[in-house]
Amino acid sequence: MINDDTIASLATPTIGSGAISIIRISGKNSISIVEDVFISVKPGKKLDHQSTHTIHMGYLVEEVEKEIEEENFLDQVLISVFKTPFSYTGENMIEISCHGSYYIQQKILQLLIKKGIRLARPGEFTLRAFLNKKIDLSQAEAIADLISSENKVFHDISLQQIKGSLSNTIKHLRNKLLDFASILELELDFSEENLIFSDRFDFSLFFDELKKTLKDLIESFSLGNAIKRGIIVVIVGSPNVGKSTLFNSILKEERSIISDKEGTTRDCIEGEIIFNGILFKFMDTAGIRRSKDPIEIIGVKKTMKKIEESEVILYVFDFSSIKSQNEIIDDIHSIYKKYPSKNIFIVANKSDISYLKNLKHLKSRFSHFFEVSAKNNHGIDEILRTLSHLFIKKLKDKNVIITQSRHYEALKLSLREICLAHDVINKGLSEDLISIHIKEALRHLGEITGETTNEDILKNIFSKFCIGK
Repeated sequence: MINDDTIASLATPTIGSGAISIIRISGKNSISIVEDVFISVKPGKKLDHQSTHTIHMGYLVEEVEKEIEEENFLDQVLISVFKTPFSYTGENMIEISCHGSYYIQQKILQLLIKKGIRLARPGEFTLRAFLNKKIDLSQAEAIADLISSENKVFHDISLQQIKGSLSNTIKHLRNKLLDFASILELELDFSEENLIFSDRFDFSLFFDELKKTLKDLIESFSLGNAIKRGIIVVIVGSPNVGKSTLFNSILKEERSIISDKEGTTRDCIEGEIIFNGILFKFMDTAGIRRSKDPIEIIGVKKTMKKIEESEVILYVFDFSSIKSQNEIIDDIHSIYKKYPSKNIFIVANKSDISYLKNLKHLKSRFSHFFEVSAKNNHGIDEILRTLSHLFIKKLKDKNVIITQSRHYEALKLSLREICLAHDVINKGLSEDLISIHIKEALRHLGEITGETTNEDILKNIFSKFCIGK
């Protein structure tokens, strides 16, 4: 998998045609190979003699020696030169900006292959950047996330990780562990002389700080993963309280069938919106009630499953109902009791025809309470604003957000080893045993940034990249 030959790939989409396409080339021979098929508009100019990060206009030709023959010319191009180590991959690189014709793209790629360049595999440019220590592994994964980002908040998280927010945190943790491991090694080396180097070391403070940092990172994963795939908001409530009307009003389109007949919605219907830069996935669900209808029973079971998967529950009740406030409160409390860790929004629908005049008693019991008229689009923006502010606040409370399950698992394993090491110290056991747990914690942290890795992990990560990156 890991080669040092010269590679090339189209770096722009192949679907349709655009004004310009970009072909990327990387490898120690990339400049000299392109030199063989490039004629500058300025006579005598040689690419190899040019400074890094410069752009040159000219023509690509089948053979430089045949430049006077018209059919020998492929295209007028711009050549961008990047010299090692000041390039994305850390190697010599060329980017050819040609016209967007599919025919031109393929002719240039065929010419480069003929000159000894091979086509790059998915993610191979970024893999070379990692191998040449231009970025670490967590930054490489953040690049893939940035390319696939579909909303502003996830874009911002990915960009921060590319800048090194996670890398710097992991580096800080590893340095603290390495310092501690060095003290243990010194004590082991001078054990016969009974020299103790850790007498003044505050073990409790040291391990408490490590555990707190690791736990904060681990806890951020649920938020980061939700932001990455979209915040799941499930709309639940009894039949015929206006869930589907609310769903359609939020999405501003008719997605769910609306009827006065109870049990109209039998399956979960999904829709997406981006609000304040956050992707929300709303789900309209079957009404929760006891039923003998086998299809409706399946719908209720699906609703319960979607509630488990969600980050937010919009519990809707009919504001115009003559149902007593105590009955409504009992229903809401049952939701809170069943899902204590969920963000629960209470939505009093049909406020335009409400029989409940005094809501102070009801409102005072719940932190997120909304009076809406889904039919008239009243109160919908307030729900969306509160939703987005809730998650923006959560993001601001975290210095670093974890979005990769690979990082999550490595952090959990590292935390386990730290806890075991602390336990060994508290029990007064051998420094050898402490050292083993510290080394394991270092290894797991190193897997995140690529300090410790293997070719199978690299294959798995970079195979998910697009070609040309």
